[in-house]
Amino acid sequence: MNFIKKCQLTFGLIFLVVQLSAQNELPSSYRTLLDVSYSNDDKADIMDVYLPNNYSTAKVIVYLHGSGWTGGDKNEFPKQLINELVGNRKYIVVSANYRLVKDGVNRFPAQMEDIGKLFSFLSLKASQYHFNGNEFALMGGSAGGHLAMLYAYGYDSTKKIKTVVDFWGPTDFTDKVVREQDKNADAKVTNLLGEADPNARISFDASPYHRLTKETGIPTILFHGGQDPLVPVSQADKLYKKLQALGIPSQYAYYPNEKHGMKGAAGIDVFIKTLAWLNKYFPAL
Repeated sequence: MNFIKKCQLTFGLIFLVVQLSAQNELPSSYRTLLDVSYSNDDKADIMDVYLPNNYSTAKVIVYLHGSGWTGGDKNEFPKQLINELVGNRKYIVVSANYRLVKDGVNRFPAQMEDIGKLFSFLSLKASQYHFNGNEFALMGGSAGGHLAMLYAYGYDSTKKIKTVVDFWGPTDFTDKVVREQDKNADAKVTNLLGEADPNARISFDASPYHRLTKETGIPTILFHGGQDPLVPVSQADKLYKKLQALGIPSQYAYYPNEKHGMKGAAGIDVFIKTLAWLNKYFPAL
C-alpha cells in the first residue's frame, strides 16, 4: 500500500473514533478552493485551501505531502482531518504541491524555493482572508515531513513558522544508516540531491538535523514507527535528542510495532497527540 492510501486509511479510522465522542461540523461549514496557484514560475506550484465559514480571524496550518520527492499530491491530506481542523476548530488549512524531481530536473533546493514562494503568497493574502501572515504551523508526511523540518530550521529567516509537525520524515542525509546501509533510501536521497556522496556539503545543507540550532529551532513534535522500512527510526531518535539537548520544546511519539504510517490504536494516538500539540503551541483562535 502506498503512503497516500495509508495516510487516508489511518486518518479515516482516527476520525471515525473521534466522531463517537464529539459532534462534528458538516463539510458545508467551510469553503474549498482547489488548485490555487501560489507562483507563476511553475504549474506544479498549486495548493488547496480550506476556509471555515463565519470566522473573524483564523490561524493557518500548511501541509506538505510525501512520496519520496518524486510523487504524491496535495490531495493526500484526508478530508476527515480537514473536517476536524477547519469545520470544528476553525483553522485555515492549506495543502500544497511543490516541484517534484523527475529526470534529473527540480532537484533540491527547488522544493525550498517553492515553499518560500508559498509562504510569501500566503502572507500577501493575510488581510483578504483574515489571518496573521506572520504565523503558521507547518506539517508534513514522510518526504513532506523532511521538507517541513528543513524549511523551519534552515530557511525560515523571518520566523513565520511557529511549530512543525513531522510524520515519519527523514532528518539526516549524512547518516550511514540512510546512505551506506540502505540502498533504496540512498537512491532516493541521491536522486533528490544529485549527489551520491553523503559527506558532500549539500548532504548537510539538506538535512534538518544539521540545520537545527538553538537559534533556528522551534517547537517540534515527531511521530515515527519502530519498524519503519523506509525511514529508519534512528532518524527521529537523533533529531529528538538534539532538540532536547538544545532546550527546544519537543515531543517524540514512538510506536515500536508500527511501520511507515500508523494504523489502529497508534493512528488514533497520532491524531490525539497532534491536536493536543496544536492546542498548546498553535491554538485556534
